[in-house]
Amino acid sequence: MGRVKTIIRNILTGNWLGSEIKSENIYYTLFIVLLVILLIYNKYRTEELVVKKKTLKENVEVLHSKHTKIETKLMEFGTERKVANDSTIINLGLKLPEKPPKVIIIKKD
Repeated sequence: MGRVKTIIRNILTGNWLGSEIKSENIYYTLFIVLLVILLIYNKYRTEELVVKKKTLKENVEVLHSKHTKIETKLMEFGTERKVANDSTIINLGLKLPEKPPKVIIIKKD
């Protein structure tokens, strides 16, 4: 019981290493400090990565919606009749051909 009292008294008074500083206590203390520093760094890095992941996810959603809009516009504009009815093409005097183009076959020897 007396040993427990001295340990508690040493902790409360700030002399928890004991009256004599031993090298094994210093190594143990440095090890604990190193573990605390690693824990704090790990928590900070994790929070940083979570924020980065959230922003990247939002960017992906925005880019996906832009991609869908552009793809829809291209599909609408890509039809042959839409292109033929475009005012700039009509002003140039271009028309759709009535006959399909001839196929050129090249024989390889």
